Amino acid sequence: MTKRLILGTAGHIDHGKSSLVLALTGVHTDRLKEEKVRGITIELGFAELSLGDLQVGIVDVPGHERFVRAMVAGATGIDIVALVIAADEGVMPQTREHLDICSLLGVKQGLVVVSKVDTVDEEWLELVQDDIAGVLEGTFLEGAPILPVSSITGQGIELLKKELIKLGNQVESKAADGLMRLPADRVFEMRGFGPVITGTLVSGTLEEGDQIKLLPGDHIGRVRGLQVHGQSAQKVLAGQRTAVNLQGIELEDIHRGQVLVHANTLDATSMFDAKIQWLSHLHKPLKHHAPLLLHTGTVQVPCRILIHNREPLQPGESTWVRIKLQDPTVLLPGDRLILRGFQRLEGHGTTVGGGVVIDPFPVWRRRDPGLASRLERLEEGELEDNLSLLSEDAGLAGISLAQLSQRTGRTQKRLEKSVGRLLSKGSMVMFEREPPRYIHKESVSQLATALEARLKQYHEEFPMEEGMPREALREQLQVDSLKLFNMLLQRLLKGNQIAQEGDRLRQASHKVRFAEQEAALQEALQKIYLDGGLTPPRARDLPELLQAEEEEIQPILDLLTRRRKLLRVHEDLFFDLDTFENLKQNVIQFLLEHETIDAQQFKQLTGASRKFTIPLAEYFDREKVTVRTGDVRKLRRAFREQYEQEQASS
Repeated sequence: MTKRLILGTAGHIDHGKSSLVLALTGVHTDRLKEEKVRGITIELGFAELSLGDLQVGIVDVPGHERFVRAMVAGATGIDIVALVIAADEGVMPQTREHLDICSLLGVKQGLVVVSKVDTVDEEWLELVQDDIAGVLEGTFLEGAPILPVSSITGQGIELLKKELIKLGNQVESKAADGLMRLPADRVFEMRGFGPVITGTLVSGTLEEGDQIKLLPGDHIGRVRGLQVHGQSAQKVLAGQRTAVNLQGIELEDIHRGQVLVHANTLDATSMFDAKIQWLSHLHKPLKHHAPLLLHTGTVQVPCRILIHNREPLQPGESTWVRIKLQDPTVLLPGDRLILRGFQRLEGHGTTVGGGVVIDPFPVWRRRDPGLASRLERLEEGELEDNLSLLSEDAGLAGISLAQLSQRTGRTQKRLEKSVGRLLSKGSMVMFEREPPRYIHKESVSQLATALEARLKQYHEEFPMEEGMPREALREQLQVDSLKLFNMLLQRLLKGNQIAQEGDRLRQASHKVRFAEQEAALQEALQKIYLDGGLTPPRARDLPELLQAEEEEIQPILDLLTRRRKLLRVHEDLFFDLDTFENLKQNVIQFLLEHETIDAQQFKQLTGASRKFTIPLAEYFDREKVTVRTGDVRKLRRAFREQYEQEQASS
């Protein structure tokens, strides 16, 4: 099975990187006219090297300090670095800076090529190699092979290939289950085909016909065609250099630094949390809110560094920071970044530090005392630990599978198994299915506690009410999702922690409590409406009849209405429910026999005046029992059919 990896060259200008690539592959990576005239690499160059079952994509980066941006773009995503040092000059400023950059970008494997050995004698070569070994002490290249090579004579080329095979076998393949990302490092138009971008596929897979999006910018299009090192391909895998022919996006909307992603998978961010390291050879600390240039992928963007503890970061130290970008870009946890100053540092170029993205979409306030420990958990945690933590951060809003995918860089399909295990363990709870949305178990527990506490408080404030209206409770608990609220209610109802009375909720142990005076008022009210029949007093007249305050009477009226002892027909007009139900049956029977009823007939049927019959007739209309046609009313067809079915079944 073919294994694919990316080899990046690094080193000082004119130390023979492009010549080395030419000797290895036969490809001259200097493609620009200016590069060929000046004999230096300005832009990234690419070539491919086949070493048996190992397929190596080579990225040839510029060595001149003015082209560090291109160097960072080329070094991002490489698996192995070949640090090229000319035998006639030895270690130079860009040698050190490129070494720093590769280290900060998390490159773990590499070797050193001592080029141009045909220009020096053996004694000088030995001195140069000793010097190189000293410079590499304490770096990721300490103890790495140091290979004398001549691109002119071919000396050491075969040995170099053998060492690359050894290193290649030690490198882990890039994850194909990650979200597809391709940072654009070149943009051009191919006549007759349209715009083309090139880059290294950092993660995931890309296929012809895929719907894609360019970020930032949100331009949607499709993949018209793919090439890998000049050969057409139907599918591209993580780690491969590719050219993508785009359809549906105009050339003027595309620029280097954008990131090609699958549509509806990722968004750009302009603020993120990271862990950064300030290089040890610097003479000044990094101060809070310092302006720097940030490089990641193919992007260079001005930024501000906000140190979480606000203490200056001393040379050689690392710390947690929040980074604010002048322009948004696409970032995922684990992405590496380089920080550069605006002035060249003697002997080391402009690189001052670098780090790793921890949280691309921070939800915690920067001054929160628990932020540092949370970031440490995210940095060190396994996938399931981080999924649980992200759901906990989301609180009552919950978090979708799509959001978890974006926050972790894994595809939704890859996450389903991990989320499934968390659901089975009870660490997370699904409260929406389409699309899936989850809440952390602690958020559910806290919400349940808050709900019961609010009900208890409500019972103390309103002891005569059976419970609190559902919607009022949801609003006060600030639960936006009705599905989440209903899920919690079902849990509490099933556990007999709460009970439901109509549209009201109460603690399971709650019972309506009446004082002696309130009990007397309840009894008096029921008698008044029972005796009043279809001509009861208006509610506004009750205080005078009962010699009581309206504030005392209204809660009891509401309670009797909820308990279906009374029926509120219109504003302050109530009826004894049994009396009303008898009237309803009489009206139905009349209409079944006579088809219609007019105002006079309704008045005769009730034995009441217009101030009662009009509200009653209108109530029957509102309840879909009758429908008014001109001056008469009829039974609604739907009600008639339902009524006849009920009568037949009984």
